Amino acid sequence: MSSRTAWPLCELEASSTNLAGAVTARLAWWVDHPAEHARFLNTLSLMEHIGSRKIMVSQTGTTLGRETLKHLAEETRHAFFFKKAAETLAGRGLEYDEAETIRPASAKMYFGRLDAGIAAELGPDTHPEVPYLYVSLIIELRAIWTYRLYHDVLQGRPSGMSLKSVLAEEELHLEHMLQRLGELDPELPARVPLFTRLEDRLFRTLWAALESPYAVVSQAA
Repeated sequence: MSSRTAWPLCELEASSTNLAGAVTARLAWWVDHPAEHARFLNTLSLMEHIGSRKIMVSQTGTTLGRETLKHLAEETRHAFFFKKAAETLAGRGLEYDEAETIRPASAKMYFGRLDAGIAAELGPDTHPEVPYLYVSLIIELRAIWTYRLYHDVLQGRPSGMSLKSVLAEEELHLEHMLQRLGELDPELPARVPLFTRLEDRLFRTLWAALESPYAVVSQAA
């Protein structure tokens, strides 16, 4: 990862230090329980799908560039990657519903509140590309943080899954977002920590929701 992309990720890692252990433990629990692991994978697919839809909806003008189209295509491919892994593990097709994902309403709320919070801070007079870039940037930071932990857990088990290609693409997305925002918004260094703090609160709420169905079951396992 380049120095351009290292600084915001380091900030997120520092703010998430007291969360990393719990996230890693739950990821390991899911990997060891195939039926619930399939639901988690399907939830990741749903979240990547929501992200790809948000990119598409945000691009209403005529200036849709190659990098944005590439980002859209790769987020859609990530949704397919996790969906395929989930259905392979489950041995059947899975829907994006309450029974076959984990807390889908909370996942949608995470995206919606992050989107709204960033838009409110930027205001109506910002460059039309900037809200999409900031939302994508902040989500990419959390995705990289989470997928790195998940990748490490997977490497310690005979799952056959690797997140290397997904991580590589997410890191390239992050670099592009930072480069473009550096061109469009002189307040980038001040805004990234502000939006990272907002996302941290929302992610902790989301993670608590993802944990909640397993609070009793995992203690008994």
